[in-house]
Amino acid sequence: MSLRGAGVVTVAQDKRGARFNLDSLLLADFCRIKPWDRILEPGTGTGIVSLLLAKKHLRSHLTAVEIQPALARLCRRNIVDNGLEDRVQLSEGDLRSMKRDLSSALFDVIVANPPYRRNGAGKQSPGEERRVSRQERQGSLSDWLDLQRFLKNGGRYVVVFPADRLAELLPSLRKRGLEPKLMRLVHPFRDKPASLALIESVKAAGVGLRVLPPLVVHQPGCGFTGEMLGIYGQSV
Repeated sequence: MSLRGAGVVTVAQDKRGARFNLDSLLLADFCRIKPWDRILEPGTGTGIVSLLLAKKHLRSHLTAVEIQPALARLCRRNIVDNGLEDRVQLSEGDLRSMKRDLSSALFDVIVANPPYRRNGAGKQSPGEERRVSRQERQGSLSDWLDLQRFLKNGGRYVVVFPADRLAELLPSLRKRGLEPKLMRLVHPFRDKPASLALIESVKAAGVGLRVLPPLVVHQPGCGFTGEMLGIYGQSV
């Protein structure tokens, strides 16, 4: 697959297990990465976001973390298949115990696609792998945001999250010293409510939030909009 500015990325994934979706692609495209940034991606799954960022930002270094052994094996394979062993490091383990393995204030950026649903809420996925990826079974929103301890002051925490949980997310970020600075809402169609929010917060920053124009995914007739085709690296 191809994403704007990232070139071609090869991703192996299990048809019956947890699979990446549009959220991951939008998150990777939204991230603002500087040369030599050190990036942490908790809950990497098969590694799609880390792979795209590494391909797009050639002087970055990424640490990807995954708790599920089957997904970690696929992620490790994808890192090798894309020739990124020198810049993407996989750590297999629980994000809640990462403080034992990583130094504080080590990273410039954390990029995260946390599970959207509270544990036990909503329709249950049939497979354990998908349930862990979609529900807060291996860590609550608080656990994910507490990873800010690994950010340098001025570091960015970039997250994609359901728009209907913004009222929960924004004060949780600020409580941890992560000031929301940039936000973009994602709408499935132009006349439909936002379904996702892309947010960049900065550690130990002053108040001031810039809201970008909305991103509309589909045009009437269900085809992608011109902007979405551009994100995918295709011509309109």
